[in-house]
Amino acid sequence: MTTAHSGTTPATTPRDQRLSGTFHRFWGAGVFTNLADGMLVVALPLIALSLTQDPLLISGLTAVRFLPWLLLAPVSGLLIDRVHRMRAMVVSNTVAALTMVALAGAMLTGHLSVWALYAAMFVVIACETVSDPAGRITVVRLVPARLLDRANSRVESGRLVAQDCLGKPVAGFLFAAGATAPLLGIAGSYALCVVLLCAVPMVWRRPAPLPAVEDPPGLASEQERGFLRPLGEGVRLVLTDRLLRGNMLCNAGTMTGMTMAGAVLVLYVRNDLGVPAALFGLFLLSSAVGGFAGSLVVSRLLRRVGRRAVVIGGYSGFGLCLVVTGLVGDPYPAFLALAGVGFFVVVSNVAGSLYFQTVVPDAVRGRVSGASRAISWGLTPVGALLGGLLGRADLALPFCIGGALVLVATFLARGIITDTARLADEAAARLSSEADQG
Repeated sequence: MTTAHSGTTPATTPRDQRLSGTFHRFWGAGVFTNLADGMLVVALPLIALSLTQDPLLISGLTAVRFLPWLLLAPVSGLLIDRVHRMRAMVVSNTVAALTMVALAGAMLTGHLSVWALYAAMFVVIACETVSDPAGRITVVRLVPARLLDRANSRVESGRLVAQDCLGKPVAGFLFAAGATAPLLGIAGSYALCVVLLCAVPMVWRRPAPLPAVEDPPGLASEQERGFLRPLGEGVRLVLTDRLLRGNMLCNAGTMTGMTMAGAVLVLYVRNDLGVPAALFGLFLLSSAVGGFAGSLVVSRLLRRVGRRAVVIGGYSGFGLCLVVTGLVGDPYPAFLALAGVGFFVVVSNVAGSLYFQTVVPDAVRGRVSGASRAISWGLTPVGALLGGLLGRADLALPFCIGGALVLVATFLARGIITDTARLADEAAARLSSEADQG
């Protein structure tokens, strides 16, 4: 029986609105992973630039960066649906740390080559195909449904500060001191991530079941577990579900367009904009500044204009900013345009995360995420190679054409985005109501 209270009582206390200490330890582990990732995407292209000036070979490093998502993401998704997800994150970050130590050893012994950089990039990103989706899925187990947008915003802001504000500039400064220094820094950051993950109690016990979400029909039972059938389930779900398929295709277009530009970014910034190597990472701070600003306002934007408007506006905004980056030809307006890219990417990512966290059943989230990324992110090596080929003619072309591709993909997916946003809001409201009642 509910007891009536006189006066106005808030539905939740300030303590109820706080993210827990467990979440913040988990968040801190993610920050160190992102710090390593930020150093990785600056250090390896700069090292490659010291070995070759061929735009195609440089862009090949970006292609290899996304190749594991094409080849391994479905298998990684099956893995994180079957094993303890946070323990999988511990193992994957450990392997990434050891890989960077091995690469530093190859440099010190004079065995470094572009192919060794390719190999190291492939192994580290193969680990990321496990740790990144596992981390995004785990957030829903650490915070109540009503705080998911806030938690996702916190995760995105931490990623930006660590990866772009700290990782990229630090890698540039360390590279100026010695090429092995950023490699050792990357390895140390992955190792610190492992330490913090081991301080999260969930690592040492089986996670409690989430509120029930109806599973799609035809899933293999626990006794029927094999390899090919469960692996095919994720691909089947993505290809047959209208919203999952539409989101995947939209992501494929936006990721391909963004990768076309990113593949030649180091050459465009160094050669066309005239930014020195020591300041390259600092220049990339632009996207972090914009992204951090986006993480601060995204919750307010979601309340005021709605999830649909934030996602469509975010995709359209960073497509336009990519085009502007390629047109300006001057470091200062390019810095501002890249800040816009960071802002719009973050607000669209945060707004779009809720669908996978609340609508897709937990039992298949890993496989659905893996299959979606295998197809959408798996196409990005094509975008990277196209960016390299276009860059041979003009380094500004990948930015202009890539940005136009993002705008086209957003326009074609506007109906899918509308339905996805509505279902995500409805699911979050239902889960929050169930938590309040139970």
